[in-house]
Amino acid sequence: MQWLSVCSLLVLLSVLSRSQAQNQICTIFTEAKEDGFKSLILVGLAQNLPDSTLGDLVPLIAEALAMGVKCCSDTPPEDCERDVADLFQSAVCSSETLVEKNDLKMCCEKTAAERTHCFVDHKAKIPRDLSLKAELPAADQCEDFKKDHKAFVGRFIFKFSKSNPMLPPHVVLAIAKGYGKVLTTCCGEAEAQTCFDTKKATFQHAVAKRVAELKSLCIVHKKYGDRVVKAKKLVQYSQKMPQASFQEMGGMVDKIVATVAPCCSGDMVTCMKERKTLVDEVCADESVLSRAAGLSACCKEDAVHRGSCVEAMKPDPKPDGLSEHYDVHADIAAVCQTFTKTPDLAMGKLVYEISVRHPESSQQVILRFAKEAEQALLQCCDMEDHAECVKTALAGSDVDKKITDETDYYKKMCAAEAAVSDDSFEKSMMVYYTRIMPQASFDQLHMVSETVHDVLHACCKDEPGHFVLPCAEEKLTDAIDATCDDYDPSSINPHIAHCCNQSYSMRRHCILAIQPDTEFTPPELDASSFHMGPELCTKDSKDLLLSGKKLLYGVVRHKTTITEDHLKTISTKYHTMKEKCCAAEDQAACFTEEVNTHRSTLITCSNLFIFIVEKITQNTILP
Repeated sequence: MQWLSVCSLLVLLSVLSRSQAQNQICTIFTEAKEDGFKSLILVGLAQNLPDSTLGDLVPLIAEALAMGVKCCSDTPPEDCERDVADLFQSAVCSSETLVEKNDLKMCCEKTAAERTHCFVDHKAKIPRDLSLKAELPAADQCEDFKKDHKAFVGRFIFKFSKSNPMLPPHVVLAIAKGYGKVLTTCCGEAEAQTCFDTKKATFQHAVAKRVAELKSLCIVHKKYGDRVVKAKKLVQYSQKMPQASFQEMGGMVDKIVATVAPCCSGDMVTCMKERKTLVDEVCADESVLSRAAGLSACCKEDAVHRGSCVEAMKPDPKPDGLSEHYDVHADIAAVCQTFTKTPDLAMGKLVYEISVRHPESSQQVILRFAKEAEQALLQCCDMEDHAECVKTALAGSDVDKKITDETDYYKKMCAAEAAVSDDSFEKSMMVYYTRIMPQASFDQLHMVSETVHDVLHACCKDEPGHFVLPCAEEKLTDAIDATCDDYDPSSINPHIAHCCNQSYSMRRHCILAIQPDTEFTPPELDASSFHMGPELCTKDSKDLLLSGKKLLYGVVRHKTTITEDHLKTISTKYHTMKEKCCAAEDQAACFTEEVNTHRSTLITCSNLFIFIVEKITQNTILP
């Protein structure tokens, strides 16, 4: 492959210039520096050629490095100026080994744009796996890490990139950097394994959070389009950079939105070109940087990591003199004048003004209010008494009250979560969601209840009080996005389908309003399938929780209106029996005798055999 292949490897790099400047490869090499250059190449190759081994890729990376050096020499080869997308595809297709190994023959029979689309589609179909499993013990990892840090991180990037072909390269490299930090910290401690186990769990949670955010954004874009994405991003970055003006923020958000479609489609070339241009232009604006401390700090990062830094930065202080609350009625004549001519501009200004004042709000609360305000402006701005009309239309809608009420709601949720054990809280979620969608499979409801528990546990711990609302509602909305997208809502029930098709900001409220499904006809239940025996005495806590949730699922879906008192009574009787028999010398005989003795108390709710492994909380907790 030689020269052609080396040039081609650069197609997927995240630092490509959007302009048509000569010798793009030298620009890439200079900005990313040698290690970043090699890492970006490795991500692109691993994501597009998942059936190739790391050994297959190492020589190509070395050739690409040499090419980067030559492109920055006084006499760069002509190939340095060629279109990198075409070079990549031509190079891959010229290798029978790569084509055969990675099933790319069909793509290589196409040309130009069709070939590009084929490569993108091919990558989108590659299975993904977010877990970091099959790892060596901490001691062995530390030994490898200390022996050759760069080689260790390279192997991590290779494995993770192969398993996650749709993640933008900058995200993969940020994750690799985070994993390196875990090892740097833990490998210097005596109890490296304990440290690693603790920090790895936190790290994996952060990885899952970031991936969920990206997935949710793509789902929202696919379902609701640029307008909702722009509204979300306007809230998000206005909260982060309240010192920026509305005009500055609007221009920035337009550029952000332009990256979403290519990034979500898997077209990483265009994705990263757009991202590079965005960050370059934002970081070149000295006026904004002088006022936005967080942004200024991120722009000092290297070209590979500064985009991820911007996404993760915390809100800057509000500008001096900014009023505490935004009053939409204060200049309603000007608002209506703008709204009549350019409604999106007027709504954007309203969203901006609220967002810079309320970093403690979730995006969804602000967008719910904006939706109500938009309806009021549509109704009133053409009227002569538009000011009074808007006041009347929004009389029951106050954004500050909405933020306070939602914050109080999540604080109560945190208190409820703290009052019971993790298992009890997760079981409560299982009860709640089984009541409203008994048609869903156990695996679906297990995932939902586990996600809700994990979200609330993390947000109540990491963001107590002031910022619990944006933390919890953003993550729960991400989970709703994924659930509505991963499963056909109509296959569950019409209520869930209705909520999944609601406006973006209203779906969580819609789901909370669903009542227990009393029309569901459960399948026949065979009491013998609920076996109680000595195995209950030896299961670990994780298995017991899973067993308990399965039993709750079976119980509640057969009687969605079962009361908490019924559940508590049955649970208490069963828990007593379990403790007695697990302490007995002949556990099997005890379970048999107890089941026969207490069968009448265990059979209830339309003659269904109901029992629960562990006691659940008495109070109903709504997620």
